[in-house]
Amino acid sequence: MASVFVSWHFTSVSSAKDHIRVVMPIVVCWFLWLARNQERYQGLRWEVCKILREVDYFLEQLGRAGKLRRVHFTGDGDCELLRSIKVSPRRRIPCAVAWEKPPLGLLKLNSDASVNCGRASGGGLLRDSQGKLIFAFYKEFGDQAVLEAESMALLCGLQLCHQRGLCPSLVEVDSKALVQLVGSGVIAKWPLCNTLRKVRDLLQGFSASFSHIFREANSSADRLAAIGAGGTRVYDQFQQLPALVRASIILDARGVPGVRWVIDEV
Repeated sequence: MASVFVSWHFTSVSSAKDHIRVVMPIVVCWFLWLARNQERYQGLRWEVCKILREVDYFLEQLGRAGKLRRVHFTGDGDCELLRSIKVSPRRRIPCAVAWEKPPLGLLKLNSDASVNCGRASGGGLLRDSQGKLIFAFYKEFGDQAVLEAESMALLCGLQLCHQRGLCPSLVEVDSKALVQLVGSGVIAKWPLCNTLRKVRDLLQGFSASFSHIFREANSSADRLAAIGAGGTRVYDQFQQLPALVRASIILDARGVPGVRWVIDEV
């Protein structure tokens, strides 16, 4: 019996313990045991067709009760039981997220990148504890992937801070992948590895915290990265910035949140 279970299990492309090919033999054995007891103690005749119907009905009810999901049928998309699965309704609900000012006396750097038709650009800005602009920048990177562009935009912002003798205590980007890469110390492929090494060195030199921020709360950097100003631009005055970027900075300084839509399963 053990060999039957093992061979049945390894016919599946999934090794998950809740896969249908793991659950099915257990259910079959349960109903076989039940039929055996009914025959022995109640005198009811053992019927194979009856056992099969009971197994099918039980699994169908599991599906209708929402206990079985499509992930449990990975590699078995043609299984008849899939028809009985109750799909949980999903809805999008709004969630308020806002950029937070750094503590008194500290500076915060935010950066972001944009890739459009294979052309990458990045932008970012440094602000004080009142949300006021210290400087902002925009730079084009040519043909780059998103992660590379995100890392290059971050490096550009950190280098500008270093060149100006400014020390950001908090640094935020809306790329979780970049935050994880920088924090893990993993050596990435070339030339990304060189960019990450420089980023880590600068962050360490600043003793800065490096964290993820939702894109909806990083709108000022997001808009800077997409202005398409051409080449490299550094803005030292608030009024030099495009109107949309200025508006976003003002909203951030006033604590006005952005709306993030999240999926909620009912």
